[in-house]
Amino acid sequence: MNEAIEAPEGKDRRLNRMVAITVVLLSVVMAVGKIKDDNIVQTMQADQASKIDLWGEYQSTQIKAHDQATAAALLGKLNAPADAAAAVREAARYKAEARDLKAQAKAASDDYDIQGRRDDQFDLSDGFLSIALAVAAIAALVEGLWVLCVAWGAAALGALFLVAGFAQLPIHPDALVAFLS
Repeated sequence: MNEAIEAPEGKDRRLNRMVAITVVLLSVVMAVGKIKDDNIVQTMQADQASKIDLWGEYQSTQIKAHDQATAAALLGKLNAPADAAAAVREAARYKAEARDLKAQAKAASDDYDIQGRRDDQFDLSDGFLSIALAVAAIAALVEGLWVLCVAWGAAALGALFLVAGFAQLPIHPDALVAFLS
């Protein structure tokens, strides 16, 4: 009755321990990457909304400037120089406002593009780390160290893209991203 029940563990306990440690580390790294990726996506959504709002405001300001320029021309023909001058000033004010709005919209668009490239890096990281996790599980089943080494290779690629995303490094395989998009 005092016999210990042994858990079924493969022949190579050392390999199983390495697989277990690999799985835990990959899970933690994936979780951290996912949190950052989600934050980048939220920033991209805010940039996109801001860009759309700013371009809409830019267009309406351009229309106001055009309307004031038209009013100035008409008032000039009606011999109302004071009113025409006021319309010209308003048109100039709207033109200046439109330049500022255009610059803000372009900045939001540029930030969206930058964040999109970072999001791609985190997506690639997640993909390679998921592959590594699956291959590590297979390594335990087939009890092959070489399979675990393949998992570590995929994990290294995932870690590379994760670090590139966090550090904003220009590592971005455009061909692979284009293929997967």
